[in-house]
Amino acid sequence: MNGRKAFRGMAPEGYRIRMMEPGEAERLRAIDAAADRLLIEAGHIPDTGPTPIERFVPFLLAHEVFVAEAKGGEAVGFAAAADLADLTKDPAASGCYWLSGLGVDPAHGRRGLGSALLASVVERAGWFFHRAVGLSTARGLPIGEAFYAQRRFVAVDEADLTPALRQRRDVEWPAGAPDGSRIVMVRWL
Repeated sequence: MNGRKAFRGMAPEGYRIRMMEPGEAERLRAIDAAADRLLIEAGHIPDTGPTPIERFVPFLLAHEVFVAEAKGGEAVGFAAAADLADLTKDPAASGCYWLSGLGVDPAHGRRGLGSALLASVVERAGWFFHRAVGLSTARGLPIGEAFYAQRRFVAVDEADLTPALRQRRDVEWPAGAPDGSRIVMVRWL
């Protein structure tokens, strides 16, 4: 199944989900920066500008990247996920598919694209017999913890974090974000 057909019917009308194609890094970086504005405006992270392209491209290459595409082919959202064991170099973490990033261009927000991208990640995790999908997100924000909780993700108590889960949460903790502002969540498959 090719990247343009794998997730047929999972996106809202007028959009589709596919895998990333060559040459999209700059557009996905722009989407990431636009999505970060929501966290900046919520006071969750300071405004440090967009991720430099020389850091963003290796991030993309370390993940499977799902893209939400509008009619006409323009990327308007993306999700980046990989096996937690690959990201942490901890074989004990195998079986958890980790969502490292999810962003939708605010001009296309509130249409179900974030949910469709997330559903695609969960679907892909099931194809490869992962037991769970995990992520870290903003604690207490509707665009963070509440969004994922509505989609069957549960918070992992700090005392129950495995070394791999703690490591990913800490790696993804935005510079300047307040202590305790990140939460790890898991959806069991």
